[in-house]
Amino acid sequence: MKKKYVWLFLLLLAAAIAVGSRTEVAGFLRRNFAATFSDVLPSEPTKLRARYLKKHPQELNIAVFGPWDYYARQGFILDKAVQLAIDEVNAAGGILGRRVNPVWVDNGNYSAIAQEQAEKLAADPSIFAVLGPVTSGRVLQFNSLFGDAGLPEVAPLAQSERINRDRTNALLFMPIASDLAESRALAAWAEREKRNNFLILNDDSRFPMSYGSCVEQSFYEKDLLVYGRVLFDQSSKKNYIRDQVLQYLDYFPVQNIIYLSKTGDASDYADLADRVFTRLPEGTLYFNEFTTLDRLLKIRLDRNRVFVPVAIPLNEANRAELRKFLKMENYERDFLSLIAYRSVHIFADAIRQAGTLEPGRIAETMRTGVMQTPLGEFRFSADGFEADPPLEILSLEELEKRWRAIAAE
Repeated sequence: MKKKYVWLFLLLLAAAIAVGSRTEVAGFLRRNFAATFSDVLPSEPTKLRARYLKKHPQELNIAVFGPWDYYARQGFILDKAVQLAIDEVNAAGGILGRRVNPVWVDNGNYSAIAQEQAEKLAADPSIFAVLGPVTSGRVLQFNSLFGDAGLPEVAPLAQSERINRDRTNALLFMPIASDLAESRALAAWAEREKRNNFLILNDDSRFPMSYGSCVEQSFYEKDLLVYGRVLFDQSSKKNYIRDQVLQYLDYFPVQNIIYLSKTGDASDYADLADRVFTRLPEGTLYFNEFTTLDRLLKIRLDRNRVFVPVAIPLNEANRAELRKFLKMENYERDFLSLIAYRSVHIFADAIRQAGTLEPGRIAETMRTGVMQTPLGEFRFSADGFEADPPLEILSLEELEKRWRAIAAE
């Protein structure tokens, strides 16, 4: 009798699934089944990707996902840097005998466009991994999407402490100093140089653990004073930053200014420096690495009072690689393009060391290993950022001097 009830239950269940296969309830059940057993059952995208790789043993398609045109307008040759690294990887025999094919996707720096493109990439079985997105906001937007699809992701320029804080995506890595690591290096420099009383200009201060708040936290740890933050974005009117700074100088004993720019152009740098230094005879201006040297050099006076972090050591060991960039058209001597270039080599070497295209094993190699690149060895921290970044903070005058030495015959 009990067997009859069991069979009756199974028949009713089958009928319900057949009738409701297109209903919201059925969809809900399927999604929850997939979520519940995702750790033990390979996802459909993962299985399809494995089949594609088996059918195409000589190629490896990597999506290069970012606002390439946008950054080109800001003076960064990120696309050329990535292509140079891919060409070098292929010239050395590719990755595990496969030729790397970049699939270029320009998201225009717009959230809606990027979302549509990311969903297509996540569902495309021919895409093995993603290089990008570039900005922290986009990486946060697609953290779960790419992770759930089983796509290894290397986001070369995303620094936000909010990324992957709960380590929800084990396949995500950021080969750059985190906002907090860079902020602590800046605070240590300020303490060492006996500089105090700061004003922060920041285009990402609206969120907890933003770059600006990381700087504040790091400065407070050193008992350094921060009088406030000037918030701005791409829609800010011209001269807005300058006018806000001058108002702060009227009411607070500000001595030094930190410009954490990740959006907008550099048209106001020289004007800002001229006005700030007129008001602050002993003050300094600090820019992060999201600025190009050539645009900063429009600041013609007091270059020994303008400081920038060096994200890639400008030394003899890196001279040959750096000179490659100096010969490239439109290269404005920025560090972001160098970091993007290095990121490709980091990922390629991790796969070679893992000896497999299984995403989990590649991620474990990246998390625990030492990757070899043309710009030196590289290690990741437990959070997936650059471990112990060798940041050096140099004056604009010293920075230009080192670049000239590298370019010299």
